[in-house]
Amino acid sequence: MSLFRFNKGLGIAQHVKAFLKRSDGDFAHEAAADACQREERAGDQRRPRRATSEQSNRLKSKKQELRRKGRELRRIRNETRAAKDDAERIEHKKRKKTVQQDIFQLSRELRAAEEELAGESQTGALPDFVIIGTAKGGTTSLYHLLTRHPHVEPAAAKELHFFDNHFSEGIQWYRRCFPTPRLREGKWTITGEATPCLGHPDVPERMAKVLPQARLIVMLRNPVDRAYSMYHHRVRNGHETRTFEEVVEADLNDGSVGLLSRSIYVDHLVRWSEFFSEEQLLVLKSEDLFERPLQTLKVVLDFLDLPDWEPEVSKLTGNKRNEGRYEEMNPSTRRKLEEYFEPHNQRLYEFLGVDFGW
Repeated sequence: MSLFRFNKGLGIAQHVKAFLKRSDGDFAHEAAADACQREERAGDQRRPRRATSEQSNRLKSKKQELRRKGRELRRIRNETRAAKDDAERIEHKKRKKTVQQDIFQLSRELRAAEEELAGESQTGALPDFVIIGTAKGGTTSLYHLLTRHPHVEPAAAKELHFFDNHFSEGIQWYRRCFPTPRLREGKWTITGEATPCLGHPDVPERMAKVLPQARLIVMLRNPVDRAYSMYHHRVRNGHETRTFEEVVEADLNDGSVGLLSRSIYVDHLVRWSEFFSEEQLLVLKSEDLFERPLQTLKVVLDFLDLPDWEPEVSKLTGNKRNEGRYEEMNPSTRRKLEEYFEPHNQRLYEFLGVDFGW
């Protein structure tokens, strides 16, 4: 999908290095920029190839199979809604899960075949998944845990901020920050990134145009705790000098700070649901990852159609990245924020069909 501007040559590497220095990712910034630059030099040496009849037939066959699976998925959804008892609904849901996995794999194979014909099979791949938020909600912990899986390849950096801060650089710039799929133990590797962009108004539509088949993972943390954590993050970075109570009062009065609105998750999720299907969105409670990392990881692996895998115990116990340490919130301030978020949380529970107990 060549819809965007593409800066050739050293300019891309320079832009990559610049934005990585501005991000909070904990990958080696220069190594990431060098990786993208190497992909850029290699890409300049390749030219599109003419499709053979065999390749064209294979593409056509995969597209037909993908459409057939799409029709089957819609039929199963209708049957699930019309099911008369729990046993029947459970059976339909099992079938739906299998078809969803088939669609996910077919989409990846089709994209790889199209890239091969375009001469792009070695210039990097678009991500299969994106962890889109929320900030201070455990996205870093989940990403680094997930990228230890033998079938998951990391991006050049955890947070690429392509869809919010660097969209004008073009899709090829983004592509070159990802490794190409590799066949490992009979299964293709996947890749992805983690940029907390849940609340950005333009990102859902942009991402849908570039990654229409991507799987999206959302980590939601208790909004009171998330707001307090984000406040201290700003203090550490020198962006905030007021007390937390002063910031809360200012935000409650006119919303100028934006600290609280970012934790009204349901409004953001409604926006994303306009561009991505329910099957493409996995919404997790951040506290589950902190307290039960193995169980949460299993849910993510199922969602991404990855083989079961357990990391070393030491990787789990030391996996709380970007964990801030600060004094406890004033109890009266907490009560005020809990009252503020209560109606928004209720709307969230109704939207998701699950109560997070905040």
